[in-house]
Amino acid sequence: MKKSIILLVAIILSSTTLTLAQKGKKKQSKKNFKWGINGGISTSNVAPDDLVIGNADDVQSFIINVKDARYGVDIGAFMHFKTGKRFFIRPEIHINSTRTDFELQDLRTTEPINNLLTESYTNLTFPINLGFQLGPLRIQGGAVGAYHIGGKSGLEQYEDYNQNFNGIALGWQAGIGLDIWKLNFDLKYEGDFGNYAEHMEFFGNNVAFNDKEKQMKFAIGWTF
Repeated sequence: MKKSIILLVAIILSSTTLTLAQKGKKKQSKKNFKWGINGGISTSNVAPDDLVIGNADDVQSFIINVKDARYGVDIGAFMHFKTGKRFFIRPEIHINSTRTDFELQDLRTTEPINNLLTESYTNLTFPINLGFQLGPLRIQGGAVGAYHIGGKSGLEQYEDYNQNFNGIALGWQAGIGLDIWKLNFDLKYEGDFGNYAEHMEFFGNNVAFNDKEKQMKFAIGWTF
């Protein structure tokens, strides 16, 4: 199902890009449209309190904390529509992968056991930014949606754990860009509206940390 969704999105994006690219060529003198590809890295910043998990009888069973949020990879494509002398709309589509190390303490044994477990996530993200162009400098901000398409988790070794990614997660994004010839450089700061790790489910109940994930992203792109 997820592969079908990815394929459908890719087909729609390709068709839209080609169509708009042809229209853009006709209006090349006005430079109202351009498109390109970009890629880079992302770093996560999240520092929540420990998450205490209770079972069905409300007996503490696990304590989880975020040990390390690692660097991620972000690749994608963008379309740039000039809507005025200095204003623009910039929709994008990206594949983003990140990893997080969790330290889990199992309290169900006479001597609690500590395990370091890794979760990896691959998301399809859809930023839509509005911006202001001042020469080669871009200032932009907007909304971003993220849809989980894959990953694996060391927490799945516990039968009481389940991943429950529910639809598209929403967030916000803001940043600056620099366009030099056909090269463009972007530095963005991104945050989620929901709390971190809302996909976690223990004993049939959703849990989440008491902090929201923030990401810093840097990308280099090429405009066609």
